Amino acid sequence: MIVIYSLLSLSPWILSFIGTLLYQPAKKKKLEQRVQNSVRGGDNLSTLSKPLSGKEVKHSQMVMANVVMSPSWVQLFIGFFISIFGGEIRVFTKVVDWARCEAQQRLRESVAAAGFDELINMRLETTMLTRARRGEDKTSGVEILAYGTAIKY
Repeated sequence: MIVIYSLLSLSPWILSFIGTLLYQPAKKKKLEQRVQNSVRGGDNLSTLSKPLSGKEVKHSQMVMANVVMSPSWVQLFIGFFISIFGGEIRVFTKVVDWARCEAQQRLRESVAAAGFDELINMRLETTMLTRARRGEDKTSGVEILAYGTAIKY
């Protein structure tokens, strides 16, 4: 009976470890493939406020995409120990970078699906999601919102 309770108490950590080592890299690889497929003819996202082509804009619309991601338990555990000593917490940097790339890719896909030629004035917003537990706020995830003006020539 003690063995069963031990396994049950360790199972979330085991799943988190498997997710960190197998699931996340597979999802990142799929994201890289989606990005490569989207930017073959040139990236349609731009932070410029005016299009460079000089063509007449026939239609424009605000387009947005978002993603919410959180680190796994294993990443939180590693981040906790690194935060004791200070410095960059690379496991968190990787999660936020992955979320940022995913939000931008979703925006690219939204622009293409809506039939627009490009997106100008792209911006990113970040929101930390927290939960209160025993009087302490704990960060549980990050939302990245990507938005801009989609234009059709």
